Amino acid sequence: MKAAPLLAAGRGRIALLFMVVVAGAASVRAQPAPLPVGAKMPMADHPLTGLDGRQTALADTLGARGTVVLFWSNTCPWTKNYEKRVRALASRAAEFGIRFVLVNANDPRAFPRETPPEARKRSVARAPGVAYLFDEGSALARAFGATRTPEVFVFNADTTLVYAGAIDDSPRSEKDVERAYLAEALEALRAGAPVETPRTKPFGCLIKYKR
Repeated sequence: MKAAPLLAAGRGRIALLFMVVVAGAASVRAQPAPLPVGAKMPMADHPLTGLDGRQTALADTLGARGTVVLFWSNTCPWTKNYEKRVRALASRAAEFGIRFVLVNANDPRAFPRETPPEARKRSVARAPGVAYLFDEGSALARAFGATRTPEVFVFNADTTLVYAGAIDDSPRSEKDVERAYLAEALEALRAGAPVETPRTKPFGCLIKYKR
């Protein structure tokens, strides 16, 4: 007499497991494909919003010798850990014509702290050589295949991707950095040399795409 309820319960667990697997597979499929090294900057003319509320685009913020597009967040603890390092890198890079562009692609309606007023409170948004733009519909992030904050894309003067991935190998502490990937890519750009490690795995908070 107890076999039928047990069988039903077992079928229920199997059905639930199937739904979880399907949902997980859908989540994986939803991840945008990463932009390959050697590709041209996508959607360079796509309208973005600046800290002042005006419309602009990546094409309006390019550096003469290269551009670093860095997907960013006002709230992610990992971006907070990197603020000092990014300010220093951007300042040095500006001296030889490379511009940093922070792009916030998080959904500002679902996450109100990912908005221009909140960004203006962050010193990195006002650092020399840095532009801070908002990809409010997440279209630019999807075109880049960006999934994390922080996540770096370095383009040369011809807007060709030469490096993508992490800033360095120690998100928790600057003093423990062994490989400074972004700094190495910037030095290669300055010297006109190929980047030794053109792609690394980014780590940080997931970008909260607009649904």
